[in-house]
Amino acid sequence: MGTVYSFWELWLIPRVEQFYNNKYLTAIRRTFYVLIPFWLTMSTLDVINNLILNPKGFVMSSQGLNLGFWLTGGLSGEDYLNSNFAGVLNTYNSIMDIGYEIITVLIVSILSKHLSEIFDSDKYLTIFCSLAAFLIMSPISVYDADEVRDYFSRRGYFSAFLIAFVSSWIFAKLSKIKKILIKTPKSAPAEFSKYISLTLPIFLTLLTFSIFSLIVALLQTNAESMEIYLSNLEIFQEPIFVIIYQFVVWFLWWLGIPGYAVMSKVMEIGYIPAQLSNQIGETSAIFTTGFFEAGVIHVLGLMIAILVFSQHENWRSISKFGLPAMFFNIQEIFIFGLPVILNPIFLVPYILAPIANVIVGYVAISWGIVPIFQIDIPWTMPLILSATIGTHSIMGGILQIVWLIMDIFIYAPFVITANSIEMEE
Repeated sequence: MGTVYSFWELWLIPRVEQFYNNKYLTAIRRTFYVLIPFWLTMSTLDVINNLILNPKGFVMSSQGLNLGFWLTGGLSGEDYLNSNFAGVLNTYNSIMDIGYEIITVLIVSILSKHLSEIFDSDKYLTIFCSLAAFLIMSPISVYDADEVRDYFSRRGYFSAFLIAFVSSWIFAKLSKIKKILIKTPKSAPAEFSKYISLTLPIFLTLLTFSIFSLIVALLQTNAESMEIYLSNLEIFQEPIFVIIYQFVVWFLWWLGIPGYAVMSKVMEIGYIPAQLSNQIGETSAIFTTGFFEAGVIHVLGLMIAILVFSQHENWRSISKFGLPAMFFNIQEIFIFGLPVILNPIFLVPYILAPIANVIVGYVAISWGIVPIFQIDIPWTMPLILSATIGTHSIMGGILQIVWLIMDIFIYAPFVITANSIEMEE
């Protein structure tokens, strides 16, 4: 292990530090830092909604504490679900979901603001161009309401990042071409002249995205046919495919890019249909959304490994600080605070641990030790409890415990090795 780290220290770390200080990646990190309080708030509300205030959730439903039965005066089944009480709870949950459904709008706004500083363009107009471009590319007039909500929530992360970068760059470049700037009379106020002069760059930027949107709309029919074809393939249940999928997801996260959001199409085409098929009893698919729901459990393993084996007090403090959120699958506080992101010490275990979890989970379910994940569960459902409910068996929770113990041992050698290295604060 010492030899391996010597290689990292002498060759990899200096290059990673240069990469880590890349101005564009810095803009992405700063965007996430601003959003962390929002995510914490919405995640906490999501836990309350799904566990307590959801009429089909653990507290209210007959599959859990059945509190809804008592609060409605003894209603059960369809009578309970159609009651005014359940209707109010459903309405409240729909309202609270709006917070998640504007998250990509926040990403576009904050990231384009940081990019305006890098590209030396007007802050307000850069944000305006990025938001307008993002809305132009939205599927409001093409898809149904559910897909529109997906675009503005987590599954639209990649679109948000890409559109913010491209639109900010196009506007910044155009705004520096003097020949297309509108000239105003010298007597006009300076601020008025400044913004009027940038009218044509704004127009050309949004015209570019209008053309992109038209092309996407024209290709949409073929894309839908391709998605239907791909969703029928068995490749999504092949362990080697899932291992590659997890490698890409967690390598992206190590770079500071939300892996599951970028790879959301794989989840949408391959694993959501498998989960729905399991729920109605048509299939017994191993790899579903429920299987991946606690994908961040290995990050909890890193936290525990640090608390047990690390001598770095700053690492231990960050681990303690982020631990409560990790029980609800919220890893951002820890991975950006330590940081794990772009940290060469944790590159190998950060990718290896979730892959090892996939292999062990596949063996356990295929051998009949653990039942398949029969129902989809909220991603903020507490660890252990989530798999127990998802598989309708305590063995699901035991599987997550096994994953956690295994992950601790995977991370431990790297944490122990880091004790002998003087880490920068």
